[in-house]
Amino acid sequence: MPDSNTIAEILKTASTRLRLASVCNDLLDAQTLLAFALGRDRIWLIVNYREPISEGVRNGYEALIERRASGEPLQYITGRQEFFGLDFEVTPAVLIPRPESELIVEEVIRLVSDEEWAGPLIVDVGTGSGCLAIAIAREIPEAEIIAIDISGEALEVARRNANRNGLTDRIRFVEGDLLDPLTGRSHVIVSNPPYISKAEMPNLQREVRDWEPQTALTDHGDGLGFYRRLLADAPRHLLPGGYLICEIGYGQAEAIRTLTDPQRWELRFLKDLQGIQRTFVLRLKASPQ
Repeated sequence: MPDSNTIAEILKTASTRLRLASVCNDLLDAQTLLAFALGRDRIWLIVNYREPISEGVRNGYEALIERRASGEPLQYITGRQEFFGLDFEVTPAVLIPRPESELIVEEVIRLVSDEEWAGPLIVDVGTGSGCLAIAIAREIPEAEIIAIDISGEALEVARRNANRNGLTDRIRFVEGDLLDPLTGRSHVIVSNPPYISKAEMPNLQREVRDWEPQTALTDHGDGLGFYRRLLADAPRHLLPGGYLICEIGYGQAEAIRTLTDPQRWELRFLKDLQGIQRTFVLRLKASPQ
């Protein structure tokens, strides 16, 4: 009869519990949480699958599994998420960084290289965990970075993440509403604003709907409110030829096209790995055409 205290048996029981709770990737999450509880990695678990687990560790692990079964995101339980090759602290005060947002970082790197700006000023609006600002700061060491968020609690997480990645001196964190704190003009403004409509909120995965911060998810309207504000205010805070780059939700590309004044902006979209238009890139024209 199998030993119920071995890694293999404990994982089997935990993954079944998660599967019954309708958790996707039940085995992967069970492995990740056991590795977290043990202070090991998943490879160690696989190699040492016959090893017994102490009662204390097992009790703590079972509590973690129950949290995940309730819908709490894995990243909030472990307090960590990887983004653009960097390790980030995440708490319920900030959105969990996602791979789709890496498109913004990649585009900023490309633009700075192509434009050959000397010491570009780049602003991250609604910085949350700081993932965009910090990744850009690491990849573009000559850039000056300003990270803005209306939430003081989110800014504290972002500051800790900058310190965690050795970039505290490279980024200025500012509390404020969208572009209101800015006084000068920048080369690039980036943002992953709240873009989920009020109507869409009930249909989100429970991990998102019930756990991630509502103020970072939705404008409680049609999901386009923050884009309207950014499109109206950004020209006062961009240099001629500067860029506004934002993540958008599924199916919002045409709405963004409608909101954009072609006399003022040059617009294009970037697609994610699934071929979905997930990011828009706007270039401010030097003068109205």
